[in-house]
Amino acid sequence: MKPVAKLSLEDEPLSQQMSPVVDRFNEITDVPILQGRLLEDITITENTTNRIRHGLDRKLRGWIVVRSAISPNVFSDDQVSNQKEDQELWLTAETPSGSADYKISLWVF
Repeated sequence: MKPVAKLSLEDEPLSQQMSPVVDRFNEITDVPILQGRLLEDITITENTTNRIRHGLDRKLRGWIVVRSAISPNVFSDDQVSNQKEDQELWLTAETPSGSADYKISLWVF
């Protein structure tokens, strides 16, 4: 979300009442986790670096697994060596088993 500009209303008392509302709204829109999107039904392969296009058009700040069929749910990212951070999340599902495919859903921000 983008911040809201200050409101310029002809009614000065109303303008003064709206100013704190706009300020609080802008504080909320500045929270990093709210600046994300949900990626549903992403296919990942165990024990492999999965390159997931996040669509944020900026550097990824974080991610949360919100749904997963993998057990145990141990994920790691390889963002340190990712040259496409503004486009992709590099994610590995670390499991003791083989290299099966699973569906997960992620919140990226």
